[in-house]
Amino acid sequence: MHRMLIAAALAVSSSVVSAQPVAVTLTEWKVGLTRDTVKAGPVTFRVKNAGTIAHGFYVIGDKMDKGTSDIPAGQEASLTLTLKVGTYEVFCPMSDNSHKMAGMTRKLIVTPGDAPVVVKKKPSV
Repeated sequence: MHRMLIAAALAVSSSVVSAQPVAVTLTEWKVGLTRDTVKAGPVTFRVKNAGTIAHGFYVIGDKMDKGTSDIPAGQEASLTLTLKVGTYEVFCPMSDNSHKMAGMTRKLIVTPGDAPVVVKKKPSV
């Protein structure tokens, strides 16, 4: 009985996937990322506007087209997305994309995730 409880607990914990955190800093005409490569799956972007004017954060690519609302100077926002393998563009969409055209754009690479952990039950005796 004890082994079955441990196996059940492992199966439940292996199915829980936490989002990978990526810190994003927005300043006048730059998008800073703590990492530009993540594994496929849930990703939480923690976005800080360290600039002096409002900015936003947007992710586009592989059927993904989502972003934050406008973020006032000195404020923060978060955005959690489930990303597939591929290359995405992240940018500031403010002022009809003039912030993007001024250099507030980066590429984000999403690589294959780890294979899921499979817990096999031992045959009962």
